[in-house]
Amino acid sequence: MPDPVPPSFALRGPALVHALLRTGLIAPARYLEALRIVRDDAFWQRWGRRTLLALAVGQILVGIVFFFAFNWADLPPFAKLGVIQAGIALCTLGAWLGRNQPIAWEALLTAAVVLVGVLLAVFGQIYQTGADAYTLFVGWAALILPWVLASRALVPWVVWLAVAGAGAVTYAMQIAIPMGWISVEGAVLLLAVFYAGVLLGREAATRFGVRWLQPLWPRRLLVAAILALTFTTAVSGLTESVITPAGWLAMAGYSAAAVGLGIACVVLLDLPAVVMAVLSGCLFLTVAGGRIVFEWLDPEVGGFGAVVMLVLAVFGAAFALLRRLRVWMAAHV
Repeated sequence: MPDPVPPSFALRGPALVHALLRTGLIAPARYLEALRIVRDDAFWQRWGRRTLLALAVGQILVGIVFFFAFNWADLPPFAKLGVIQAGIALCTLGAWLGRNQPIAWEALLTAAVVLVGVLLAVFGQIYQTGADAYTLFVGWAALILPWVLASRALVPWVVWLAVAGAGAVTYAMQIAIPMGWISVEGAVLLLAVFYAGVLLGREAATRFGVRWLQPLWPRRLLVAAILALTFTTAVSGLTESVITPAGWLAMAGYSAAAVGLGIACVVLLDLPAVVMAVLSGCLFLTVAGGRIVFEWLDPEVGGFGAVVMLVLAVFGAAFALLRRLRVWMAAHV
């Protein structure tokens, strides 16, 4: 018996064609033809241009880095610094001249932001001061912050968030944790809270109509970052022979992040973000269940079989939940 038609045909594009195929309203022989009819060619053209531009900019920046690495011994200090500064100036000038072209503005400004970090790294190699590595990232984030604030573009913001996060991590590893000011778990949770604050700011801004923040990929990137940070520390604490208070804190932080983000993204009808939260939860439950199973059962006497059954049960329930959520979200679009 064919599946019921989704309520109100809320699905659109290829998803609607797939739903109609499952209901029997489209013959299998006409499936590819229907996909071609509903395909958004303009969207894929924009996506292709932006992807190729991002690849080109990335390869150019990587080429600049490798150029300095390969020719380091033969370049005088003035050339090492001058070439990068010229690149920053040209990218900034190009971004200003192309400010009415969003793609050119974003790409050139991102290149300038990345080259600032390359300049600081080269400067540090020429003038060895013995400074801690975190000063590179902190200085980089501080220098590019005015550009990022003025950019009104997503990619420079993503670069800044990555650099600021790297600065926070290296500062914690080199200063805060060795001095006993904070634990590893506490530092990771603070960084996750920072990214959660950025996520809340992004959601609030979109509610107030900030158009350049409308794309969904920054939300999903932040959700992935928060889940990855909290998940790694939670699993690390869970796999210790004796779970410490810091380990319990990490597990509590991850549980709050996964549940909170999952519920929020269900409300926002963002299925990919929900999938990330649910699947990370499945992995965590599997690790926790495996620890319990191997503490009670001998691995050679039913332990591995019990773990296999646990994995099947957890992921089976997750897939059933996600399927129901997909139908519910399609009915509420």
